[in-house]
Amino acid sequence: MRAFFCIPIDETLRRDIAGVAESLREQTMTRAAWVSPRNYHITLRFLGEIDPMATVELERIARGVAKGREPFTFTIERIGAFPAVERPRVIWAGGPAPAEFVELSSSLNGSLERLGFPRQRGEEVVHITIARVKGRVDLGLMEGIRSTGISPKRFIAERIVLMESRLTPRGAVYSPLFTVELKKGG
Repeated sequence: MRAFFCIPIDETLRRDIAGVAESLREQTMTRAAWVSPRNYHITLRFLGEIDPMATVELERIARGVAKGREPFTFTIERIGAFPAVERPRVIWAGGPAPAEFVELSSSLNGSLERLGFPRQRGEEVVHITIARVKGRVDLGLMEGIRSTGISPKRFIAERIVLMESRLTPRGAVYSPLFTVELKKGG
């Protein structure tokens, strides 16, 4: 099964990002797969295909990296693209990665590396993927990414989730496999 670790977002932020995504979508003719708002999240680590039996060890790792970590705040403040606005493949809403996110991500990556997963470089931006570009990019999309405003939205990261991702003809369907709360002394 395909799986990834993520930080879920609240319904208010989900609605706000969906509105921004719709505004951007109206500005372009570029073919893209627009992510369903129900699938918005902050990815901590994409694992790819895993053995379902590995979830026991993955939960042990998640509990270990979450232990003693307090919930922390993110700010989603802009629209951007990877690898660049001029060559967008992934369109996102995001902001700078707070130190707590970098530390959590690094700890999780280190533990996963010991389990045999390859190390990934840390993210400088926390982001919510809103679209994956599928075709030739038009100027409307690039201008839309540059000009679509988003008022800063803050939310608190309180838990990490291991999510299963099943690909269907209608898009990805995510199902939580387990949740680990961030709490001091936990």
